[in-house]
Amino acid sequence: MAGVVWYRKDLRVDDHEALTRACEEEKIVRAVFVRQTADGRGKQQMTFEEETLQSLNEHLVQLGIELTILQGETVEQLTSFIQPEDVVYFHRMTGEYEARQEQEVQKRFNTRMYETQTLHLRDDIGSDELKRVFTAFRKRVEQDGRFAEPIEAPGNIQYIELPQTRGGYDPRTAFPFIGGEAAGRNRLAAYLEQPIFTYKETRNGFNVDDSSKLSAWLANGSLSPRRVMAELQRTEQEHGANESTYWLYFELLWRDFFHLTMRETGHRLFRSNGLKDGRLTWKTDQAAIDSWMAGETGEPFVDAFMREIKDTGWMSNRGRQITASYLIHDLKQDWRIGARYFEQQLIDYDVASNYGNWAYIAGVGNATRTPRFNPEFQQQKYDPNRAFIRRWMSSETTEK
Repeated sequence: MAGVVWYRKDLRVDDHEALTRACEEEKIVRAVFVRQTADGRGKQQMTFEEETLQSLNEHLVQLGIELTILQGETVEQLTSFIQPEDVVYFHRMTGEYEARQEQEVQKRFNTRMYETQTLHLRDDIGSDELKRVFTAFRKRVEQDGRFAEPIEAPGNIQYIELPQTRGGYDPRTAFPFIGGEAAGRNRLAAYLEQPIFTYKETRNGFNVDDSSKLSAWLANGSLSPRRVMAELQRTEQEHGANESTYWLYFELLWRDFFHLTMRETGHRLFRSNGLKDGRLTWKTDQAAIDSWMAGETGEPFVDAFMREIKDTGWMSNRGRQITASYLIHDLKQDWRIGARYFEQQLIDYDVASNYGNWAYIAGVGNATRTPRFNPEFQQQKYDPNRAFIRRWMSSETTEK
């Protein structure tokens, strides 16, 4: 008999209640991760996952735990790995597919399920507000004022950042991401040391420290949102709070809002009309979609961002808003096609944040308005000297 820790989007040892409880309650602990097939995923996303798994294995070895990596259909692979007398420890994940997996695993095995993917002590904190807008949710959370504290790793872990394994980075990238818990913790510490204090002013920029870049480690769970919040609050206590430190707190609330929305609404966010009533019909012009994906629309600011995501697996939040708006409102294409492309390409793909943001731009999410971003106006405001465009576009294509 053993405790089996089933890893998914929680690839860490810190603030991992399932791992901690398994180590407390079981004499033998094993860990398992079922790798999904490529399914069109970008190279950068897959490499980041591989680096993260290597890092996780290094840390689990220090606890005397073996990590087994399987590939194939998840429940089928777990069934072949888990013994009848084993107890499966895991965290609840967000997403309809993930929920179905959890239900099937709970039917087949003796299980213990925990929650460390969101900040909250309970996931119904915003259920009434989810029917309205983020502002009401934020006010409710700030009035409540409680977040779950992160749990220390079940052992004296030496966090080891693995050497770069990608064979070099695109020199134009905004940030040379390295997968793994140690890399995520190091980035958090470095960002909170100084850049955080100007976050509100720089967050729409395109350079290394203009934004936190924590989303990639949060997305695959190698960094816990509760750890980020706890360290942010510690930084405010020691060095003072300002509008910029609040803004990172604000973005963490947005992440929770999207996760709780998806849990509340199930499959609805994947429909053409999202959370809205009725049924919307969207155009599908493959030539227009292909030009958008390739960064060949003829709109330089849009094309620069699309080439960035294709070559690096990363794009700034401002870029995501601009490119999503262009696909939906200028090219008149189905927003879900764009959401699926980002799902394949982004190093920091998170199902709730990705589909929540795309639905917002399409006007089918929680918001009461439909935002539209004019790329020329956005370029004049955020890239007036065309430095970002020149970084990603050859000289002959930067003139419009």
